[in-house]
Amino acid sequence: MTTLLDTDRVAALCAQLLNDRFGNAFEFDPIIVERELDDYGDEYLHLYIVFDGDQEELDPSWTAGLSGRLRPLLADMGVNSLPSKSFIEKSEWLENPRVKAW
Repeated sequence: MTTLLDTDRVAALCAQLLNDRFGNAFEFDPIIVERELDDYGDEYLHLYIVFDGDQEELDPSWTAGLSGRLRPLLADMGVNSLPSKSFIEKSEWLENPRVKAW
């Protein structure tokens, strides 16, 4: 099972990958990592990545592969849960139904 400390580390790792790829073109904040269970009871990590910047510059071929880039790095950290992600524009963040009081 993934711990709260692990989710913080996953968020930091995700932020590092995003910042390495996009530099100052975007602000990625917050990055929320939630532990979820799939229909079979297996845990996965859902990353809610809030971004501020020109969405047209958010390279879809790179962002589509983010989960695949994260997976081996998570395994190296001892996190075995599969990652899933959602990118949400900062302007839409408060309207998102997944928003909680963090």
